[in-house]
Amino acid sequence: MKVLEKNSEDRRLSFEITETDLGGRVGRLTVGGRRATTPCLLPVVHPVHQIIPASDLRTMGFEAVMTNSMILYKREKDEGKARGIRSILGFDGLVMTDSGGYQALEYGGVDVTYEEIAGFQVAIGSDLAVTLDRPTGLTSSREHAVETVEYSLKNALKTLRTYRDRGTVWVGPVQGGLFLDLLARSAGDLVEAGFEFLALGSPTQVMENYMFVELVRMISRARKEMPYSMPLHLFGAGHPLTMALSIALGCDTFDSASYILFARQDRYMTERGTVELKRMQYLPCSCPVCATTSVGDLTSMGREERVKKLALHNLFLLRKELMACREAVTEGRLWDLVEEKAAAHPRVSEGFREMAGQAELMKAGTALLKERGLLLRSEMDEERPELMLASERLRSIKRRRSSSSTAILLLTRGRRLRGAELLPGKKLGTVDLYRLHPRLGVYPAELDFLYPFTQTVEIREMNGRRRGNGSAAEIGLEEVKRMGYAKVLTAIPMREGGKLRIWRRKTRRRRRRRSPSPSSPSQASRTR
Repeated sequence: MKVLEKNSEDRRLSFEITETDLGGRVGRLTVGGRRATTPCLLPVVHPVHQIIPASDLRTMGFEAVMTNSMILYKREKDEGKARGIRSILGFDGLVMTDSGGYQALEYGGVDVTYEEIAGFQVAIGSDLAVTLDRPTGLTSSREHAVETVEYSLKNALKTLRTYRDRGTVWVGPVQGGLFLDLLARSAGDLVEAGFEFLALGSPTQVMENYMFVELVRMISRARKEMPYSMPLHLFGAGHPLTMALSIALGCDTFDSASYILFARQDRYMTERGTVELKRMQYLPCSCPVCATTSVGDLTSMGREERVKKLALHNLFLLRKELMACREAVTEGRLWDLVEEKAAAHPRVSEGFREMAGQAELMKAGTALLKERGLLLRSEMDEERPELMLASERLRSIKRRRSSSSTAILLLTRGRRLRGAELLPGKKLGTVDLYRLHPRLGVYPAELDFLYPFTQTVEIREMNGRRRGNGSAAEIGLEEVKRMGYAKVLTAIPMREGGKLRIWRRKTRRRRRRRSPSPSSPSQASRTR
């Protein structure tokens, strides 16, 4: 699916989606002839002082970076205009510039107008540029949230009208924070105004406080206001625990300075979070940094060198996580990857639970057929979009399918029937065969080799467990009876010859234990 820009005269932006799973997409984002594969992480680089040169990031495989245009405007405005942002950074890939609105959240305000910063971003040749906004942040004040939304929208709309055809693709910042109605209004107004790329603002403080349930709600609400084909950027989201979760909900690009910020705190990134270097004995990684050094080497070297080494490792780890997410989308197992991440921390698990409730949103990108089996490891997996899609397809065919008055419910999956004969040799005649899926219930046996019916693998304890007022088999039997068959049997396919063993449930009477007679002494009171 290829989606071209609304600005058809310039045709600077295109977003071609090649693979999808849940809300995640692998695609090609092209701006002015420069291309990046999504999901895409944009390391944040300082426009003046770079600990890791941007050219090294390109060598490591990063196709895009982000930098702060406000810092360059304040310190090297004339040089920036003369040389351009690519020359300043020494980076020939995609460059996204932030307007500096985040400074308002950190330091209390900015002293430039939207015209000044927008004109500067155009002058330095930014590929993607964020309009001047005021982040909502983690606030409980609705009045403040309304103010940030209105300020950001006003600047965004004015910038788009004035600088739309200047060769820069404008990114509309979505504000509103935890006030989801305001966030929806912000996203909806930006889409209506003609923005072709949106960025969700204010998630940094939410993530720093491990409020992953709120993060899921924010992303989902913004995504619902956007066309499916429109890319979504997530500000400040460079943490290995949340990357897969955010991608599953529909985020395509991210920026993050976490690699250097953690390094300055002597923090080492792992797939499960960050660890203080002083608490470590080994480096559980095989990146070029960890393969040639040790914890002792890092702690004994000078601070500047140590920060650089840790920052490089953190970048390798983030890229590894990014590539794992891309591969998971391609293989159709993004849900499994998010679930694995959720096991690392209770707050991420809460976010995963909230994500599971967004199956309707993730259904659009979930394939009807997949090459890999469906793994059910917990009750949470019952909310998978794959099961929702299969259930919708089953709904229309759960009815009596022939003139036969007899149906057989097969109690095991996967064994093929080469004949229609009972174990003692009695012919079955014309019957309709059904099987039982642990989550989808009864389905026609003809669908056995259609995903996900036979291709589901569940924990043994989950298979056939009691649900509601009966076991899965009992409920399935009643479901077949309601289709109008005069006779419904249950059977187990034999391993030899495709024969069936009719299975009849026998009711065991529990023998009542007789209490000892009042006149007889109990066993405990008898003398030896």
